[in-house]
Amino acid sequence: MLVQPLEARWQEVLDSVLRSMRGSGLTTRDVARLAPKVEELSRAYNTAQAEGRRTKLPLEARIAFSFPRDVPKGAGAVRELVASGVLTIPPDRPLRVLDLGAGLGAMTWGLVRALAAAGASGRIEALLVDEDEEVLASAAAIGRAARAAFGTEPIDLSFITQVESLGRAMKSEGAKSDGWTGGRHDVVILGQVLSEIDPRSDPATRLESQAALVRHALDTMVAADGALVIVEPALRERTRHLHALRDRLLEGGAVSVFAPCLHSASCPMLAIETEWCHEDLPVDLPPWTVPLARAAGLRWQGLTFSYLVLRKSGVEPRADAGGERVRFRAVSDLLRSKGKVELFICREDGARQRIRRLDRDAAAEQGVPFEELRRGDIVTLSSPPDVSAGGQPAGGDASAARGPAAPIDERGRVQAKAHVAIDVAAARK
Repeated sequence: MLVQPLEARWQEVLDSVLRSMRGSGLTTRDVARLAPKVEELSRAYNTAQAEGRRTKLPLEARIAFSFPRDVPKGAGAVRELVASGVLTIPPDRPLRVLDLGAGLGAMTWGLVRALAAAGASGRIEALLVDEDEEVLASAAAIGRAARAAFGTEPIDLSFITQVESLGRAMKSEGAKSDGWTGGRHDVVILGQVLSEIDPRSDPATRLESQAALVRHALDTMVAADGALVIVEPALRERTRHLHALRDRLLEGGAVSVFAPCLHSASCPMLAIETEWCHEDLPVDLPPWTVPLARAAGLRWQGLTFSYLVLRKSGVEPRADAGGERVRFRAVSDLLRSKGKVELFICREDGARQRIRRLDRDAAAEQGVPFEELRRGDIVTLSSPPDVSAGGQPAGGDASAARGPAAPIDERGRVQAKAHVAIDVAAARK
């Protein structure tokens, strides 16, 4: 389980930072006074009032609520990099992270926690870049308080902060800070900041501008075997913009999508105006934030976000082998109705499909039970080994020469006795 809510000990860490703020006097326990600030913060982001300009939204709300909400998003966005072994801490040097538009550093903490949950140890040096000096000061304070409370084991995380606008930082040849040169990084993070870049431009101009910035960051800031991680809210328009940005980057070449896509074809979600692909993991807010969420009228159940992991080298998407196997990512929850269970999938060949497993076939399925599949899982369905393409038992007859039947037929039905394997699992309760 690489994606987890913050533990109870984090409450005191954040409370110590809140108490140190001049004129605040608040802690996470001051629900009545904090709730209106959290509500204001949520409204500003959901209505785009916080986009494209430097705001002075309530910092107390960002520390008490946004930080514990966003840290698991950072872990969720890098979980496949970590689970696959692509993202590790080098044994002979620190892992180098550049967090652009870092805010309080929640995305970097998510990365650290995913690595720690996978058993990693060592050092991480993170450069946090943001235009808001006060927010960066709070990010550094969170880092100091966490180090004092938890120590440096198994991962020793050190922060350097840099006050600079996001646009200027992304156009540079590598972020710099006094006494330390950013250069190439193992991971570059853009956490919930694309909305702040050219928000009032027309969509086509904005798409081209952001594609150029992301490509420049990938070319000049990311190490040859590194990754660029983009995290955005799960709102429809912002997520569909991320889908379009992905397609535009792939058109330009020299970019590989590591996650969540298993293919480099056009995003099938863009063909349907009402569709978008996002994560919805069963990871709730920490119990100590629930009273605050309730008072602000916000949900505390589940974790929603959209993300994109890019590389300029490494594992390339593979075309669907077809025939005996179908590999896909589940992009919906299970849909149960009389006599069947259905699931929307995005296949390795780039097709979006609605598949179904009939209840009467449940007893014959092999591997993982179909009903255990969850949104975000990467799954391989393999053909029944003893059924030919003609639907008859394989043997010496002519039908056997045609090979095994596909695990999903032309109507989207999963074959009885198909083998189900979860290659990469999303979070579970």
